[in-house]
Amino acid sequence: MKGLFNKVKNRYTRQRFVVSTIRKGEDHFETAVFTATFFYFPKFLSNPDLTVKTQTQEEAWDMHYQITSRLTLEYPARLFQEFEPQ
Repeated sequence: MKGLFNKVKNRYTRQRFVVSTIRKGEDHFETAVFTATFFYFPKFLSNPDLTVKTQTQEEAWDMHYQITSRLTLEYPARLFQEFEPQ
């Protein structure tokens, strides 16, 4: 598999997001969250709202599914703030 892709609609804010995980190199994976339009097209493809880098495929898939499930049930700003680099 080359990557994962999910469409997410937040229950509280009704915002739509696209969560995408791709392989960036042999041992590098990146999960990105984009704000999406009504048809789930990313609004700003070159500027994701959140980017999380991982080292293994298992970590990347776990992070992808964790972000997808939390983005459905939590406020997006709170989630983005938690993953923001310090």
